[in-house]
Amino acid sequence: MRRPDGGERAARERLVRVARGLEDGDLLVRGVQVIQPATGEVFGADVLVAEGRVAALVGTGSGARAARVVEARGAFLAPGFMDAHVHIESSLLTPARFAEAVLPRGTTAVVAEPHEVANVLGAPGLAWMLEAGRSSGLRVFASVPSCVPASEFECGGATLGAEEVAGALRLPGVLGLAEMMNYPGVLGGDSGVWDVLEAGRGGRVDGHAAGVSGRDLMAYAAAGIHSDHEATTPEEARERLRAGLWLMVREGSAARNLEALLPVLRSGPRRAMLVSDDVSVDELLELGHLDRLMRACVAGGLHPADAVALVTCNPAEYWGLRDLGLVAPGYHADFVLLRDLVGFEVLETFVSGVEARAGGVTPPLPGGGVTLGPGWDAATFDIPAHWPVMEIRPDQITTGMGELGTGDARLVVADRYGRGEHSTCWTSGSGLTGGALAVSVLHDAHHVAILGGTDADVRAAGRALEELGGGVVVVAGGEVRASLPLPFAGLMSDLPPREAAARLSEVTAAARALGCRLPYPVTTLSFLGLSVIPALKLTPRGLLDVTQWRLLPREEELSRGLPLLPGGRRLHGNAED
Repeated sequence: MRRPDGGERAARERLVRVARGLEDGDLLVRGVQVIQPATGEVFGADVLVAEGRVAALVGTGSGARAARVVEARGAFLAPGFMDAHVHIESSLLTPARFAEAVLPRGTTAVVAEPHEVANVLGAPGLAWMLEAGRSSGLRVFASVPSCVPASEFECGGATLGAEEVAGALRLPGVLGLAEMMNYPGVLGGDSGVWDVLEAGRGGRVDGHAAGVSGRDLMAYAAAGIHSDHEATTPEEARERLRAGLWLMVREGSAARNLEALLPVLRSGPRRAMLVSDDVSVDELLELGHLDRLMRACVAGGLHPADAVALVTCNPAEYWGLRDLGLVAPGYHADFVLLRDLVGFEVLETFVSGVEARAGGVTPPLPGGGVTLGPGWDAATFDIPAHWPVMEIRPDQITTGMGELGTGDARLVVADRYGRGEHSTCWTSGSGLTGGALAVSVLHDAHHVAILGGTDADVRAAGRALEELGGGVVVVAGGEVRASLPLPFAGLMSDLPPREAAARLSEVTAAARALGCRLPYPVTTLSFLGLSVIPALKLTPRGLLDVTQWRLLPREEELSRGLPLLPGGRRLHGNAED
């Protein structure tokens, strides 16, 4: 075990003595097949641990001794899995409860991108995420949100400028600058965006370049961006690798890109990794976390050691975590015992040489509820007749732009911070035919989003979220049919994962009863307001054409003689070039 006084030199000196056989270790894992992703090998060994680190890998039957022995009986031993880009908030769980869901799946470390809680509460939200992570049983690192708000078309509960970002980058456990989503600002020389980039200069800077290609992609990389997780086709993935970007292959609840990008991974790119980005609690419990992604990789033709590298040594190298990612002398003894290298069934997870257990009390997180204001009870939700229809895509966070008259369910997005703004548009693709599904999780500003429903149902759903302090609800006939409270910033629950998943399943079933056919309706709905993902997104300020980077005009603005966009749409008066 790690010395309580934290004496690094004394611990290292003892580690050396244990490695040389001059002193017994703390743990001996005997008879394992070690997966060495750095070389692609799988070999038999005994693993000796002391001071929370690997001391030595010795031949079976070497006579190595330790205070405690675990008989592996031929099980496979891999480095602990690392998710290099994940929004813990999207699981709808606090960090401690998220750890309960993923530690049994072999995940021992994550790099959280807490721009959800930061959009609601600002820098204190980031600090809370790190504090909550420290007691979770999981290694929770963080990157500093670079886009709070995500764009000039959004207004959440907080703003992080260059000064706040620079301060946050100095916090223990912070590894770099998070995904730079405002690529139009990067390419267009927006001074505020570039001030944030300069604050993060010298460290890792994650990218987020949905649909960007050609010279624009080269320019984006030239700005100092190091990675991207928005590739959806092999061509996009290869273009990013050729531009020197690390490829993060995303497979989450709302965006599933792994199957499409397997041909690229089979070619063995040196700078690639697997990430979940956004994954909900029900999917974590039903399908798994990074273990699920490795199963898919091996089924798709990758060697198991290459699949393991995508969630161990590669992300550790990317983030500069020099003591993680391998089972090797001097590295943290974070490893996973696996039954096989096909199903990646986890037998046991170890962190610092001890069987991993989630724990700790979630610290309080004041603020972040839902305030719709007194005008909500009389609000109506008409749709401008000239606005196009937002086409919802079940397994992507992008949307399409449909023709007028093709919508089947309304979408209402209302400011949850008491400013009284709301907008409404038509959508297609959800299948919702009655009632309303409502959430207070709306990337990234996290307003209230309500899909479907009469005016009365929409108003009732909004008030229900307000009473819960944030959450997820299904309303029909003015009555709540199912709900999941999310009292932590209106984003997270501290319920045990299975209880939270059961409540979420009730919400999904209630939505299905109203005709919804989306595989993960809550997660999909939560992305319909993200203003940096094409093609249409709805904010409280109006319907945004992301491809043109402009809000569409409302009815009252049509008479102002604003110039037209391609297809006959007019520019918003506040968003001209």
